[in-house]
Order: sequence, then C-alpha cells, then structure tokens
Amino acid sequence: MALFAYCAIFFVGCGAVGSGLPPKPTPAPVTWVDELYVSESGLNRVESLDVTTGKSLATIPVGVRPTMMVYDHHTVNLWDNYSDPAAALWVLNAGSASVTRIDPRTSKAVATIAIGGSPIDIATAQNTSHLLYVADGQSNSVAIVNEDYNSIVGHITTAARPTQMSANAAVLMIAESNNSVELFDDTKQTSTTPIATITTQAALVGVGTYFDTDPAIETADGMVHIYKPQALGGLPWTNVANYKLPHGAGRLEGILGNNYMVIDAGAKLVQYLAFDGNGNFVDEHDMPTGVQPGFSSEGSSSDGTGYFYIPNTGGDSLSVYYRLWLPYGSWPLTAGSHPSDTVALEFQQSSSPTPSATPSAAPTATPTASPTPAPTATPAAIAHMYVANGSGKNVLEYTAPFSASSAPSVTVNIGANVWGVAVDRSYVAVEDSTGFIYIFNAPLAANASPVAQFQGPVNGANLLFDSNGNLYTGTQGAGVLEYSPPFSNSSTPSKTITGDSSSFSLAMDMISNTLYVGNLGSNQIDVFASPYTGAPTSVTSPGTYSLATQGSTLYGADAMSNAIDAYNLPMNGSSTPAYIITATNPHALAFDNSDGTLYVGDQNGSIDAFAQPLGASSTKAFSFTNGVVEPVEISIDN
Repeated sequence: MALFAYCAIFFVGCGAVGSGLPPKPTPAPVTWVDELYVSESGLNRVESLDVTTGKSLATIPVGVRPTMMVYDHHTVNLWDNYSDPAAALWVLNAGSASVTRIDPRTSKAVATIAIGGSPIDIATAQNTSHLLYVADGQSNSVAIVNEDYNSIVGHITTAARPTQMSANAAVLMIAESNNSVELFDDTKQTSTTPIATITTQAALVGVGTYFDTDPAIETADGMVHIYKPQALGGLPWTNVANYKLPHGAGRLEGILGNNYMVIDAGAKLVQYLAFDGNGNFVDEHDMPTGVQPGFSSEGSSSDGTGYFYIPNTGGDSLSVYYRLWLPYGSWPLTAGSHPSDTVALEFQQSSSPTPSATPSAAPTATPTASPTPAPTATPAAIAHMYVANGSGKNVLEYTAPFSASSAPSVTVNIGANVWGVAVDRSYVAVEDSTGFIYIFNAPLAANASPVAQFQGPVNGANLLFDSNGNLYTGTQGAGVLEYSPPFSNSSTPSKTITGDSSSFSLAMDMISNTLYVGNLGSNQIDVFASPYTGAPTSVTSPGTYSLATQGSTLYGADAMSNAIDAYNLPMNGSSTPAYIITATNPHALAFDNSDGTLYVGDQNGSIDAFAQPLGASSTKAFSFTNGVVEPVEISIDN
C-alpha cells in the first residue's frame, strides 16, 4: 500500500512496459521537493529516485523481500509537508516478517519491527492516532503498531484470514476470506471489537475508501459496490450503488476519495474509474501495461499535474502515466530489482531537519472494553502441513508442531486419487489424477466444500502458488498451466508455459520468480526465467518426482535411487548435485520455513523429517504415519 501527498493507494502485482523516458519539463522555481521511493524485492532495498529524471538518489537496505509501502506524516491535513520528525515511510518485508521505518527527510532506515507470521498487507490511520496496521494471513490477526514508539501495542483477531485493508480518518476496513469486511474504529489505539461487518454474496477481491470514510468493495463477479451510512456519521452502512467492471475483476485500489484503480493482471491493464458523490459511475479509462501490473501515484506534482507509476516486476522498470491515464513512458531500474510498490512524495523540506527522537520506553497498551484485553505480544503463528494422499483419495491437514505422533487435524475426501496440493495465504488448492482442480479456503475445515472447482489438464500433477496468488499445475504433456485469481467454476488458464514435454513437479524461487519444472518423461529439470516466455534451460536429473527450494538450493526427489539431489542456484545446463541425501522412496518434498526442516513423503506411507543443517550425511530425525497412505505432494503454509 502506498500513501501520497493527498491520496491513498495500495500495493499489488507488476508488469513490463516501454523504453526510455525523457525528463519531464522543468517546472517553474518552487520550494517543494519531489521524490519517488521504490521497493525492490529482488535486492532487499528501497530506492529513492528523482521524479524529474528517474536518477537514483539513494538506496536503503531493508528486510527480506520488501513489498508494500505506506507513508504517514501524522497530520490530519494530508497535504502538509513532512518536516515533522514523526513522518515515516513504512515498508513491509514479506520475506522476513517485519516492517522497516524509513525517515523520508534523510532516506535512512531508523527502525525495524518484527511482526512474525506471514504479513500480507499494511495500512496507516489517516488521523492523529499514529497507528500502523499490519495484516498477518497466517494467524488471522492484524498487529497494531504505535508509530511514536515503534512498538506493537495490540492485535485485532479477525473472523477469517485477512486479505486486504483500507484505513481512513474514521475506520479500518479489513477484507477477509469469508467474504466479509470487518470495520474497526481506528481513532483508538487498541480498538479490537468491530463496529460493523459487511458481508458480500460473491468472493471479495478488494476494499477501498470512498470519500474519506465509506467502504468501496469489489467482488469476484466484477462488481464494485459503494456503501454509505444511513445517516451522517451513523450506522449501519448500506449498499447505495453498484458498477460492473468492463474488464472483469481485479484488485481494487482507491485514490482521491471517489476515484479508483482496478489492477487487472489477466487483461494486462489498469482500469481508472471515477464516481460522483452519490456513488454513480461517471468515467472509465484503460491504462495498458505488461504482465501483473501494479500501481502508485505521485499525488500532486510541483507543476500541479499528476504522474502515476506502475512497477513492472518482470521488466525491472517503472511505467509512467500522466494525468491519470495518458501514457508517458518508462524508466529502467537495476536488473534483478523486481520493483513491487512505489510511493511518490511532494514536500517542503525543512532547512535543518531535527533528528527523530528515540523514545525511552514504549507505552503500555490501553485495555479495551472488549471481552478480553488486546494481547501485548505477537500471537504464535500456527503452521499447517497439507498432504496430497494419492490413492488414499483425500487431503490431510496436520497442525504444528509436527512430531512422530502427528495425526491429521482435518481430512477432506476427494473421491479420486490426489496428486497435487498447494497452499497460499488464502487458499488450499487440490488436484486429482484426472486434472480436476478444487479450491478451498485456508486453513481447511472439517467437511470443507470447495469455493471453486474446475477442469484443469487431462492428467493430474503437482501444484504451486506464486507470491501473487497465481496457481500453476503441470500437465504431463502440454507444458505448465497458470491460473490467476479470482478463481471460479469457469476458470481457464491465464497462461500456458511451453517447452516442457512431461511436466509433473514444480518449484519457484520467490525472489527471482524462476520456475523449476520436473520433467518426468525426460528425467530433467527445466528452468524457466520469468516471465516464462523463452525456452527453458534443461538440467539432466533423475530427481524430478518432487522439487523444493530453500535459500540458494533446489532439492529434487529421486525415488528410483532413494535419494534427494541438492543443486546450488542459479542452475545451468551443466549443473550437478552439490550433495545427495539418502532417503527412502522420496516422492514429495516441502520445507518448514520456521526452522528449515525438510519433510519428505515416503511413498511407502510415511512423512520423514530431516533437520538442519542438511548435507550428504543427513538422516531423518523422526517420521509420522498417522493417516498417510501415499504422499504425492506436501505443502506447508509458512
């Protein structure tokens, strides 16, 4: 999410556009300063750029895989300058489960706060409460951070998995995986009881703020729903207007009160929408982009016009639009930077900025009137392991901690052999031997029913989610298919990745987005560089039954040789294993990222655990067999 001089916008995915961008016309002399900040997930840094030339001004090391950013200048008047020492640019580090605070006056990181779990979204209150919110998709909670003391002062426990947030001067809106939006009073430091809940008939895609206080909600059927209170300042919110998107659903981003951007990765464009004060649609423009477009805005530039910046992760560049939807060009970034979000700031730099004061101690969280006080410590994240149980014809869910006595906490029967399972922050995807794909809400519940199901490839194979929620499946004969959310009963592939004759197992490097495909028919691993349009690099390897990455190593299961091959990354055509781990009949591999344990599915009916450090002499630490019949794929949600 990114907040600008006078408009609020959220982070989403990426794309690739354009070539060189000429400098903007030199404005008349003014006292304002413009800077553009870019989170670069591939280089673990934030880069500051001159908005008139695109020249790099500073690089700021942050945490692992920085994604979303938000700016907070702690004032009610959103166009005040940020000479205020409390001003902060916050960065969500998805790979290290933390947030980094950057002082925009000095372009230096001044604090890092551990969040834990799997943080997926970030928002800041648009009032004087000085609150930062961080949504954790793993523990179904939102951390409340006091920005004056750089510390967590409480948590909101959500009814379901949070997927996106929007905060304004009055309320925090949390979109959740149970098709509801919970609203909380964000004028109080530990408000943990919702003041209202809005439930939608279709699955939620995005939530934004309409005219400073009211919800705008997008659903998977391609509708934008505007809500307003029944009376000024009153409750409940009621649906007053609806608009059908011309290009279907995409992630909703709100700007300037009644204007919105819808990020449509499938159509490779950004839709600009304008509504009037009554919620009536008045205008729509398309902004073509590359694959997986993102979005951000400069807000008010020094010459009174607006430039918008779209990060192109795959192309390592920024696309620029002028006055909302007019194409302007693109700026190249450092190779491998993989930009994720942008924040453009216009401010009047103070002549001698005062260093931010370091507080002596964090305040004590204020108890709330809710049934139980807000917690003062980060809740423990609960991990789940999912096993595609082959001829057992079911999916097994195990709840951490995993041990020799682990037994399924949930069993979901599919009715056919199950060959694939994958989990991300929202869904558990399952594929049977006929290639039929089932999408369930995560984590699984007893007697769970799929929220979507559709026919995939003719033959079943392993599954994989990328960091943007796209689902990949092997086909055993027709390359790799990619499906983009939102998923429905009529989902069809958004992309076919060709160049692999018998794809079965899949793995991905989530930083470079390199895709590894286990080609069973040719006993080789095919390596596809993002965006997967070119021919793969092929590496001869018998370890193609299952693939898994951790750090700079790719692991491949070779069931025929009772071995797991470990390859150093990046791979080339002559790569050979750095070492080999002996394992019994390995058919499935997955890592528990909390401690690095490698879990191996033994086709004979067990899950074997190999502890760190891994090497040629590694032996299993323990095994469990409860419920296990034929583990074909394993996925762990941390």
